Amino acid sequence: MNTNTQLIRTINARSDNEGWQILFYYNIYRLGLTVLLLVLASPSIGKASDLTNLLTLWLPIFGIATMSALTFFNIHRQKPELYLQAHTLFVLDIVFISVLTFSHHLLESSTLILYVTTAAATAVLFHLKISLIYTGICTLLIFLIDYLDYRAGETVYDTYYLTPLLAMGLFSVVVIVGVIANRSRTAQSVVKEQGKVLADLDQINQVVLEQLDVGVLFLDKRLKIAIQNKSAREMIGHFIDSSNRLTGELAEVLSVYLKIPRSKGFTFRVKNKELGVSTLPLRNGYLVQIEDQTSIQKQIQQSKMASIGRMASAISHEIRNPLSAINHAAQLLTPIDPQNEEDAELITIIRTHAKRIDNIIESVLQRSRPGKAERKEIQLAAWLELFMDTFRETVTPGDVSLSLEGEDARIMFDPTQLEQILTNLCQNAIKYARPASGSLEISLTIGSGWDGIPFMDVTDNGQGVDPDDVEQLFEPFHTTDSKSNGLGLFLVREFCNFNGAEIEYVTGTLRHGFRITFQEPDIDSPTPTGSDVELFHPPAAQTA
Repeated sequence: MNTNTQLIRTINARSDNEGWQILFYYNIYRLGLTVLLLVLASPSIGKASDLTNLLTLWLPIFGIATMSALTFFNIHRQKPELYLQAHTLFVLDIVFISVLTFSHHLLESSTLILYVTTAAATAVLFHLKISLIYTGICTLLIFLIDYLDYRAGETVYDTYYLTPLLAMGLFSVVVIVGVIANRSRTAQSVVKEQGKVLADLDQINQVVLEQLDVGVLFLDKRLKIAIQNKSAREMIGHFIDSSNRLTGELAEVLSVYLKIPRSKGFTFRVKNKELGVSTLPLRNGYLVQIEDQTSIQKQIQQSKMASIGRMASAISHEIRNPLSAINHAAQLLTPIDPQNEEDAELITIIRTHAKRIDNIIESVLQRSRPGKAERKEIQLAAWLELFMDTFRETVTPGDVSLSLEGEDARIMFDPTQLEQILTNLCQNAIKYARPASGSLEISLTIGSGWDGIPFMDVTDNGQGVDPDDVEQLFEPFHTTDSKSNGLGLFLVREFCNFNGAEIEYVTGTLRHGFRITFQEPDIDSPTPTGSDVELFHPPAAQTA
């Protein structure tokens, strides 16, 4: 099967709509031809009683009119098959035109034009080879007309040379129209194939985009969303209105950053999540990439804990065996004479640090295991009042002052873990954040962000953390105290993660401390009353 045959079959299968449209416009031409024939036949109206005149004049005219009406009906229902119907119509057109021409010489001046129109129509609808067959038939009929004129003695020899020229013109027109139509069909077929390929690629892109954990948006110049994936809808869905436009603070911030050339992006907090937003200007809009940095940090933290857990599990046995031997030897070396204070002090140091090493190993092993949180509904203000009353009993009177500020909030949190978090933060403030003069003041402040997410600040009037140490505050084993194992703030963050909360260090002109941003409560859960509110658990004997 050659390429042209394949092309014809492709066009037949995929371009029926265009074929019916071509046939529709050609049928309009045929209606115009009917009007023309009626005008040309008007001088013969008086001879309408002649049977020969009836068969050779009025029958072809009304035949063309009837065919036109039936063709409109067939085009509407698209039956019979397009190309079968087209061949039938073209053959009948040639027959009717020839009958009128041969019988009455009505169309001698317009015969060529009518044949050219019909042959050109076949070139548009069919392949060039088929249209050349029709053209050959029309040419033979033209020469036949001249031959009949010659037999009748009506030949004008001075203009006889025009007939071959007209025939050559007919073939030229058909060839030119056929080549152009063939190229058009080829280009149309290629465009359709490319369109299908692009549609497939678009579908593949949509599937890939939907699987990405990174949010992807394509915005036009007016910040209207043309493309968005599932991750983007989950992260910023409440900033997208019904007309697919960005709204709210995100739209305001984004519109500012899009005007900054070579912007590296910005961070944006939404519903307890820290989102990293980066933009890429395109010709017709912007590509916006959104990453959940909170999730990334959690993954990094989990990876760290998994690595620490594997390492601790591998070496704990090897360390504890010699450690037990050292501790046992220290017990055996305990002097009987209590007056030997130097030996007793050395043995105490050995035992103290051996126990410290054992505690560090045990803490790491415990934290490397999956954590759990038994979250309960807490009315924060009432809970904190009881916490402060109990915590004051564990410190020296006048050593530190505790205060509660802000409005109440309802949160979902494990009460025991929340108590351990606050105890650890307050103990750290007492231990490390005493001001140069005056007493230490610790403030617990309840508030909510612009998005309605509740938070709590634990701040003090101390000196704050050295800026060089801020990035490592929550890292395991990071401490400035030689007697500490450096796991306190690390466990505080772990407890927050277990409850879907975030903790960060905040600093100001007069006060410094930590902010805990809680997870948004379930809006469908009922408002707590009475015994439904979890108020307080007794403080642990030791800090986290």
